[in-house]
Amino acid sequence: MAAIAALVWFVGAPLVSLAGVPFPSDAQYIVIGTMAALLGLTLAPLPLVIGGAARGRMKAIIQFSGLAICIALIGSGVVLVLAANGRLGDRAPGWATAPAFVCFAGLFLWVSLASSSFRGRSTIDRGIFWLGMLTGVSFLVPFLGSILMFYFFREFVITDATILPLLLVTLLVWVSLPSWLTLVVIGLSEKSGVGPA
Repeated sequence: MAAIAALVWFVGAPLVSLAGVPFPSDAQYIVIGTMAALLGLTLAPLPLVIGGAARGRMKAIIQFSGLAICIALIGSGVVLVLAANGRLGDRAPGWATAPAFVCFAGLFLWVSLASSSFRGRSTIDRGIFWLGMLTGVSFLVPFLGSILMFYFFREFVITDATILPLLLVTLLVWVSLPSWLTLVVIGLSEKSGVGPA
């Protein structure tokens, strides 16, 4: 299921951008909502498996927070699709996008939390840990950057000099989650003695 979730993010994130060209539209909201709901469904078993490897209080925290985020992703995705189809009123997409964005941010932060249970001695455990930390930071940096730009640098204009850093951060957000999920699938299959499927 985690491999399917990696594919959903890897294919869905570019589709969100393409659906919003040249302007954000209902099609973009439908893609975001569908992607959120599919991620929630496909990731639901992962918190139980990863949390099972943790010890003490962290086990329950990882499991319950992960399941809560998956349920929130499903709910916010369904609401966003309904809103984009006009089922919740004409102005619904304006407020319906915020919960989905918060759920995506929660997912990336949960990845960092869940990665803390992989502080093992093996190379793959260390890889999962560091890639999980990078995944959480990759979503946090653009979020904090946009807040800083909005409140402190309102006169900021995108120029040729800023395109490359923006592209690199966007690529990091796009690639880090599927990479982490793929590494988790490999790591968990090695621990269970089964080859990656």
